[in-house]
Amino acid sequence: MNIVLSIEAINQPLAGIGRYAWELATRLPAQANIDSVRYLSDGFWRTLPDYDLSGSRDYSALSLKSFEPVRFSYKAKLRQQLGRMRFFSQWYGKLMPVLAGQRLNSLSNAIFHSPNYFVPKCNLPSLVTLHDLSIYRYPQWHPKTRIERALASIPQSVERANLVLTDSLATRLEVMEHFKLGPEKVVAIPLGVDDLFHPYSAEETAPVLQQIGLQPNGYSFFVSTIEPRKNLGNLLAAYRALPEDIRQRWPLVLAGGAGWQSDDIHDEIAKGQSEGWLKYLGFIDQHWLPLLYAGCRLFTYPSWYEGFGLPIAEAMASGVPVLTSNCSSMPEVAGGAAMLVEPGDVDSIREGLQKALQDEEWRATAIARGLQRAAELSWEACVHNTVAAYRMVQTG
Repeated sequence: MNIVLSIEAINQPLAGIGRYAWELATRLPAQANIDSVRYLSDGFWRTLPDYDLSGSRDYSALSLKSFEPVRFSYKAKLRQQLGRMRFFSQWYGKLMPVLAGQRLNSLSNAIFHSPNYFVPKCNLPSLVTLHDLSIYRYPQWHPKTRIERALASIPQSVERANLVLTDSLATRLEVMEHFKLGPEKVVAIPLGVDDLFHPYSAEETAPVLQQIGLQPNGYSFFVSTIEPRKNLGNLLAAYRALPEDIRQRWPLVLAGGAGWQSDDIHDEIAKGQSEGWLKYLGFIDQHWLPLLYAGCRLFTYPSWYEGFGLPIAEAMASGVPVLTSNCSSMPEVAGGAAMLVEPGDVDSIREGLQKALQDEEWRATAIARGLQRAAELSWEACVHNTVAAYRMVQTG
């Protein structure tokens, strides 16, 4: 099979959809039954950028400077700023599909896959990955220009695609219901966990953690873009409500860059830091995440809504207990291994935090189950199953 993969989402720093697209782009050429892979971005043929994501496995030389915020690539920053401008967004939304369609129509024997919601009008059989439907369910979490473009393009993409892919069964059901699609039209393919995420000993984590004032097993951890959907307001309120001795023994450590409408939550973060029970690292290089996961007492992720929730799987693979929400795809990803809480109930989150931090019997069970569940999620399996979806499209 000849595959054309859209790679607009691949920009440094890689996260979320960008990471998914990168794993597909780098692994597809080696898959059985794949004869060729071409990459399309912004309406032009591209080569893959030369990113080194292998990560250093020698952490002994890390210093505090390693935790300074990573600079976003010029391309990513420019697209982010222009995307917020209504005129540019409308112009981009009209021109790029035309260019992409022209490129795709120049081919006669290929399958097109968009890993990022959008399929241009073209003659090739195609697949589209819809990671979540937050734009429909929670439009208040998105800029107006993003909503306008998505509402105009996603229904067309679903109609054009021969097959729709989702990251979870929960999202698959949402997509089927919202777009009135039959089960044969939508396939759920779970995401994977990089093998850099695994348990590390205290001897391996301590030298790095000590440089930012942390100790192995001595903090709770949260990582994600700081934005309303992640429910940090309720997480901080729940943490503040914990007994003071618990907060001081296991402070909350946040990692993640500022997202849309995050000013208010950054005010709360600053308040928690001044009270001594919170540390904010900002956006950190992905290479250092394995140690931050593995060194924590508890990973906290009480998000309002997720299409998958990859940090849940990464934390479980790192051998730490997880607290997450009891809604959307999060229970599915956790697979019975996590402490599930009601994201809208601060008391539920507080009670879950206290139990997950202190109950040694529950913790041991959660760690064992989490490692088992995470072992079921790999990027190789994700790509293999994606190739199987390509075959479904090829054979009609």
